[in-house]
Amino acid sequence: MPKVHTEVDPLLDALGGRGRYQLLQYFVSKIYAFTAAFQLLNFVYVARNIPHTCGQPGNISDIFTAIDDDAFNINNSDIFYDKCSIRVVANISGDTETKQLPCLYGYSFHERKELSIISDMEIVCDQAPLKGLGQTLLIVGQGVGAAVLPIFSDRFGRRPVHLISHMIVLALGVGVAFSPNFTAFLVIRLILGLFQQGIVLTDATIGIEVFPTRYRKLVAFLSNIGWCTCHLFLPLVAYLLRDYSWRILQLGCCSVSAVIILQFFFLEESLRWLVANGNPKQIKKLLKKAARISRVDYQHVLDVYESLHTGHEQLDSKKEQEGTISKEQTAALLTEPVVQTVDDETHSLLDFIKDKRLGLNVAVLWFIWFTDSMTYFGLYFTSDALAGDRFVNVVLLIVVQMPSSVAIYYLVDSVGRKKTCIFLHLITGFGLVGATIVRELMGNTGTGAIISTAFSCFGFFGIFGAFGALFFYTPEIFPTNIRNVGLGTSSAFSRFGGMLGPFAGLLSEYVTWAPGAVLTCCCLAATAMVIVLPETKGKELPQTLSDVKAWYVTTGGKQRIDATVKDGEAGEKSEQHEL
Repeated sequence: MPKVHTEVDPLLDALGGRGRYQLLQYFVSKIYAFTAAFQLLNFVYVARNIPHTCGQPGNISDIFTAIDDDAFNINNSDIFYDKCSIRVVANISGDTETKQLPCLYGYSFHERKELSIISDMEIVCDQAPLKGLGQTLLIVGQGVGAAVLPIFSDRFGRRPVHLISHMIVLALGVGVAFSPNFTAFLVIRLILGLFQQGIVLTDATIGIEVFPTRYRKLVAFLSNIGWCTCHLFLPLVAYLLRDYSWRILQLGCCSVSAVIILQFFFLEESLRWLVANGNPKQIKKLLKKAARISRVDYQHVLDVYESLHTGHEQLDSKKEQEGTISKEQTAALLTEPVVQTVDDETHSLLDFIKDKRLGLNVAVLWFIWFTDSMTYFGLYFTSDALAGDRFVNVVLLIVVQMPSSVAIYYLVDSVGRKKTCIFLHLITGFGLVGATIVRELMGNTGTGAIISTAFSCFGFFGIFGAFGALFFYTPEIFPTNIRNVGLGTSSAFSRFGGMLGPFAGLLSEYVTWAPGAVLTCCCLAATAMVIVLPETKGKELPQTLSDVKAWYVTTGGKQRIDATVKDGEAGEKSEQHEL
């Protein structure tokens, strides 16, 4: 038997579609981005690299005692304090000999060591690879949270999961600031990532559910702009607290979570969730409040709800005569209740992959998600290596995301998902290869540094757009009963890429051109792979595995896509683009 559910859009339209209540709920939910962005991306400041050299001993003779070679003495030797070693060069009988010692006497940092957790806890030299774990483990936590917390959101509602996760992230953020050692820092960041997804995913759902379906694409666009706007405050806070310890900076990043107070008072449960879970008393209470805020007639809204709830096709003619609702509104909203049916054919992702052609699509999507996430975080967490001020660099990378969002909004429907992905990946590859070549040929100072930074921003524009386009594209390639699984597994592969991204900075310390070369190759490979994917622009969403296979029916050696065009349908399944 087909599965049936009642469409809630007429009820949301009765509240104004984009009425005051919906706008209030949307913007109150979107202030979550202050907490989510600050805790996810402040690592570039709290864990920044501070230049250092080996520390000097209290008595120079201690170095020669450590060398334990009589040929070396204070009179014939020069001592150099390098980044991770003490180098002693001696002139012995006309020959030059060198001895190296580890940093036996600690480290000397060029700035106050408490400005960064990396210098404060001396995660340098042999321990330098541990730095990337601070971000990698947070992303691991995100993956766990993405798998677990939606279950609670569906069971207990969006609002409680959102608020509880928000409070826990605030508490854990404060806990990070008081970490006694790096191990505790890593463990807390791991758990923080888990509950950060509780905020992000519930907000994405609230944003989608508060408006009628036809606004979904616009909602995704505005969500990207909102994320960028909140993110812009991070470099501002970091700049204002630049002379304080990393612990104070971390607390400053937690202070923005005070917005949770507004959510406690103004954020309501999702109306769609309430209707789906059948709580008429709570629904009517919320509708009354929403009607008052939106300044619409509550009786009219209640009539719409009752019609949808009871299955009546029209209101009592007496109510129409009394003026509680016009005939035009009744005809538009209270015709036969909107019902959607889903075919009973069920398949798993494994069935999808078993088909060689469709399995190739899945493999390509997984690789592209992996590449885009790795490139995004790789570029972001090497921003402190770009020319100019580290605060301005982050601002530039954030600002270029806004026109990128605009480009996605128009390109996915005007030229199609496939061409949009190809175009944006090419831009990313061009930016990365340009930045790498300029940095190698002209250096990372002066004109060369400015040009390489411009290329990096160009690449960031492309990768943010490419990542966003995937959220439109991926759900359209999978049939209904495995669409969420397809998107979820793709997102899981993006986590793997995100785990590697923070190590780009470490790699660049050994081979300066390596991160740019690796990311460029991956982006160009992704560009080529997109070609094998089907174009889904203007096509009805596939309901079954058979529908997807029908895309590859061939006629005269050419691919024929047997999908029915349904104007406005495709492109409205996109979810919010969240790191």
